[in-house]
Amino acid sequence: MTTTQTDGLQDGDAARCTGVDLLRWSGMPAEEATALRDVSFPVKWLSAGQPLVVQGAPLESLYLVRSGTLKVFQTERDGYEQVHAFALRGDVLGLDGLHDERHATAATALEPSSVAVLALREWQRATREHPLLARLQARAASLELARRGATLHNMAAVAAEVRLARFLLQLSARQALLEFPPRKLRLRMSRRDIASLLGVSHESVSRSLGILATEGLIRVNHREVDLVDERGLLARQSATRAERDAPRLMSH
Repeated sequence: MTTTQTDGLQDGDAARCTGVDLLRWSGMPAEEATALRDVSFPVKWLSAGQPLVVQGAPLESLYLVRSGTLKVFQTERDGYEQVHAFALRGDVLGLDGLHDERHATAATALEPSSVAVLALREWQRATREHPLLARLQARAASLELARRGATLHNMAAVAAEVRLARFLLQLSARQALLEFPPRKLRLRMSRRDIASLLGVSHESVSRSLGILATEGLIRVNHREVDLVDERGLLARQSATRAERDAPRLMSH
């Protein structure tokens, strides 16, 4: 799920991107946004495992993902990490901290990644002066709410393999929007992270991958997952009962 194009940027602390780049990475039309060519923001590169945002830290910047994958999570008092989302290109991090100007969640890169750093004061001025950037932020906030709703939908299923089927289909749809092959998934996140997101045990994720593979719906090779039977997987993700009822539900 990593982008290979450089968008004309070179690795290094001095690299910057334009407002037009932000629109393009967010999937918004950018052809007529000529005024945004003069609006620029720094780009930050992250190595795998490098933290970007610390939970509870003062909110000084928002971050728009340019490439790679980041894990968004919250650490409980007992040290447990509750994964909230996996951020891909075009996602904006930090929106959940705007109300009290502190980061409500943390974010860490799961692979080499890059983000546009939107310093809060500069960004707020830019959104006032350029309605397209204000629309970008509103769109990002709306998408975040929709994806949290999708996560709740996943957790409404009783069976772990149904939750996993829904997760894989949602990830496939996101890859398609990013112009990556939708049926070939490279899971940058660990099975433990997926388990945390779906509210199941780590063992349940491994078992569910095995169940879906045995049913001929997916093919698994370590972190590579091929969606072999998308129609069958769609039928599987529609089930809301336990595993033992799934074959009967799929037959109707």
